[in-house]
Parts: sequence; structure tokens; C-alpha cells
Amino acid sequence: MAFVRLSILIIVLFFLQLSIQAQEIAYGIKGGINSGTPYSKPKVGDSGKAETGLVLGAFLKYTLNTHFDILTELSYSYKSASFRTHVSGDTIYPEKILGVTYYIPTSYAGWVNGNFKDLYIDIPVLIDYKTGKRFDISIGPKISYLLNGKNTGTADIEVGKDPNYPYTTVKNKPFDESDQLNKWDYGITCGTSFEATRRLFLNLNCSVGLRSIYKKSYTESAGTVRNIYLQLSTAYRIDKIKDDSYIEKQNTN
Repeated sequence: MAFVRLSILIIVLFFLQLSIQAQEIAYGIKGGINSGTPYSKPKVGDSGKAETGLVLGAFLKYTLNTHFDILTELSYSYKSASFRTHVSGDTIYPEKILGVTYYIPTSYAGWVNGNFKDLYIDIPVLIDYKTGKRFDISIGPKISYLLNGKNTGTADIEVGKDPNYPYTTVKNKPFDESDQLNKWDYGITCGTSFEATRRLFLNLNCSVGLRSIYKKSYTESAGTVRNIYLQLSTAYRIDKIKDDSYIEKQNTN
């Protein structure tokens, strides 16, 4: 993922330059929650449950003019969800008859109950547009790095073409596919922000992944499984507001 690493380096250098040259840069801390799930087109009977996770981080906002800002963040984001999905496929079943092992082509089918418990570092870079005195809307790309990912659960599987007389049945067999999760994720983030005070902001964002959370070599999941999450957060500006008249001008446009 050399492209992703290069993108992060360019972003960091860009904002370091802005911090030296800019006359109006705001920065601070943020915290909140997100809720969502990794999503792919479900099969009949599949189900899932979005869960809530904590978000903690910091932000940096550079004012371009009275209407546009550039906003970047660095956040620890805990993303979790649970699911129940149908699985099926072809397999080879070893059957021993009179001391001789025969390898019988057959099929398997069953249900998997699992969950995701993933800790990411999220780095969005957004363009903010001021739509009123206190409201902004924003959109831009986001890069995420998986610090710690868990995809675990249990499976109930029947092996055999005749469901009434299967070769074997497996109940509550544990599985762990955590090593099949991609370390890097990228997507699009959009949202809105409300300026409650000069220092306090309320934010609501939605992010949609543009790649599968699983590695290309993982064949147990059909199609692309994308992270889709809503985030509700509060941001607090901690830098010194140097020019009150400038801020007042911003709020009256």
C-alpha cells in the first residue's frame, strides 16, 4: 500500500506548511460514538446488528475564506457489529470403509454467527462549506488503518448432499478469521457540523468504504464487504482565538 503511505505523508506535509503560513487555523479534541456494520448484499435469511463504539481524537481546521475550510482529523475509532449468515459450498469428505479411506466429493451448508471488533485509526481530509451562520456541510476521502481487528464466531455446518442423512454435523464450532482482515481501508466521508459556541461543535458524519475489509485471497465471503458507519461527535476548539472580529464576521455570513 505504497500509495496510501505516500498520501498520508503528503497530507501531513501539507498541513505542516499551512500551520506555518496560515492566519486562521483552529485545532482541538473530539469524542463521540459511531454505529454501523461491515455490509455486503445479504442472502435470504441473513441478518446483522449494528453496534456502538467509542471515537476519540483531534482535529485541525484551516480557513480558506468566508465559505470554505479544510478539515482533517486523526481518531481512534472502535467499530463493531454482529451477524448471522448462511454458508454453503463444495468440499471433500473422507469416509473410511473396511479400513480404506474414500474421499467423497460432496457439499456443505449451514449458518455462521459471528462478530467484528475492530480498532482503527481514521484520517479524513474534508472540504467544509458554510451553509449558514452556524452550519457546515463537508465531504472528502478517508484513510483508515486497522490497529487491532477481530472477526470471530461459531458455525453450525452439515456436510453431505442429503440434509436428512448428512455425513457429519458440526455444532458451535469456533472460527477466527481475524488474520483475513485488510490492514488498510479507504472510503468517502460526508456530514454536517453545528457551531454551538465559538469553541464547541456538534458533528454528524457518514462514512462508506470503497474496498472490502477482507483480503483478496479470502474466499469465504462472496462480494465486497464494506465498512458503513455513522458517527456522532463533539469537538472542542483549544487554540487561542486571536481575532474576535474575524470570528464574528464568519458567524454573520
